[in-house]
Amino acid sequence: MFRRLDQEDINLCVSSFIDVFNGPPWNDDWKQEQARLYLEDIFQTPGFIGVGFQHQETLEGVILGNVKRWYSGKEFFIQEMFVLNASQGKGIGKKLMAHLEDVLEEEDVQDLALLTDKGIDAEFFYKANGFNEIERLIFMAKTTE
Repeated sequence: MFRRLDQEDINLCVSSFIDVFNGPPWNDDWKQEQARLYLEDIFQTPGFIGVGFQHQETLEGVILGNVKRWYSGKEFFIQEMFVLNASQGKGIGKKLMAHLEDVLEEEDVQDLALLTDKGIDAEFFYKANGFNEIERLIFMAKTTE
């Protein structure tokens, strides 16, 4: 079942998030509490919208993000998208993206944006679903000491 997510879904999201991101290709080391705090920050961001695909008691796919106002209208920025490793390759991600687009249309949101790693399946998934790389942008980071 595809549906919108709310704060009551945080436990299901944490479990799925850890399953995905502690495995390949990311091989992160998320702990339960760290993942909960990270996802709560996203859930509590103004303009939050989350959608998921739930099968029985498991969220097999999730998209989380927030609506931002831009000079040209509203834009949805995807903070996280993940599909359980065991559920990948079954069309869940594509259907989840379509469900998100239906929700965003109801909210009068015209644009979607995101960041992802280069050269991994996620990049190719997004490109196959109509996303384009913006050559004029560069992602920059700094560690403070």
